[in-house]
Amino acid sequence: MAHERFEMTMLSPLPEYLDERISASGLAQRPATLDGKIVGLLPNWRPSAIHILKAVGALLERKFDLKALVVEQPVRELPIRTGKLLDTMRDTLDRFASRVDVAITATGD
Repeated sequence: MAHERFEMTMLSPLPEYLDERISASGLAQRPATLDGKIVGLLPNWRPSAIHILKAVGALLERKFDLKALVVEQPVRELPIRTGKLLDTMRDTLDRFASRVDVAITATGD
């Protein structure tokens, strides 16, 4: 009886957080506190994302003395003719980033 050779690739379900990587020097500096900061909440187009972010925002408002809490309209999936999805949203995301000190995004189903 001949034995067949096969290969298997295993993937870990654990996320690799960029801020936990030693070589992640390209991330924005994180503030020591959110007191006095403008926090922006950016949901995607999934139905529960806005509810998740509003709950997070309410918790942050109780814990910190925020300057403001900005909830952006959900980012909609757009038909892409050329480029990538982020290319179609670049201007919107740049404007959002210029208005806030910290941004939090979520996806929810």
